[in-house]
Formats: sequence, C-alpha cells, structure tokens
Amino acid sequence: MEQTQPPSTVASFDTGHDDMIHDAQADYYGKLLATCSSDRLIKIYDISDPARPRLVTDLTGHDGPVWQVAWAHPKFGRVLASCSYDHKVIVWRDSGNNQWSAYYEYKDHTSSGLVLPFKPFVRCSFCLMDQTKNNEL
Repeated sequence: MEQTQPPSTVASFDTGHDDMIHDAQADYYGKLLATCSSDRLIKIYDISDPARPRLVTDLTGHDGPVWQVAWAHPKFGRVLASCSYDHKVIVWRDSGNNQWSAYYEYKDHTSSGLVLPFKPFVRCSFCLMDQTKNNEL
C-alpha cells in the first residue's frame, strides 16, 4: 500500500475576521478566495500570489453568522452565493473591477440554510440549490 503525504500549507494569513470562520472556498481558477464568518461578513481575497493574498472586498448584507459560500462556474461571470443564520441566501455578482453587489436575495426560509454548489442548468443558465436544516430543498 502506497503511503500518501499529508497536505502542506501553501500560505497562511490573517483574514481580518472578528469571529469564527465557517467556510472558505476558492473560485474555479484558484485566483479568488471567499471566506465567511460569525462576524456577518464575507471577505473576498485575491490569492493569485499565495505568498501575498490581497483583500478585494468585504460583502455585507447578512444579519447573522454566515455559514457557507459557493462559487458559480466562471461561464456565468464572477458570482458567489452565501447563506446565513438570518435565513437568507444572497447571490453576489462582480459587475467589473471588483465592484461586488447583491444580485439576488432569497428570504423565505423557515430555518437557516446550507448552500449546495451551483450547477449549470439547461446550457444557458445556472441553478443554485439550498438545503435547510429541516431537510427541505
């Protein structure tokens, strides 16, 4: 049986979050990193140079701890979804030059949700599924 090497740390940096980080996801190309935290913030970093990560923006819009983030496939542009204890799922979009804003907000949950990954849908659109703790989709 072949032994595998444990993963190594490429870079370590202070995220600037003021509370526990719940999720961190790199985009499709590994150039951007999104983090989310109990401090209600989503932070996006440029990690194209792992030795020098650079904060791109802070996204605010949740009223509770942010549990999870998910990137859409790049064919849809730079799009990120987040879900929070506040029962909201927010889809964020970069309109160019790192100008991020909320593109869509879903508020009709009965419990805080968990974002499942974006999936390409019918060749021209995308689908984002959200699972609640009540096992609803």
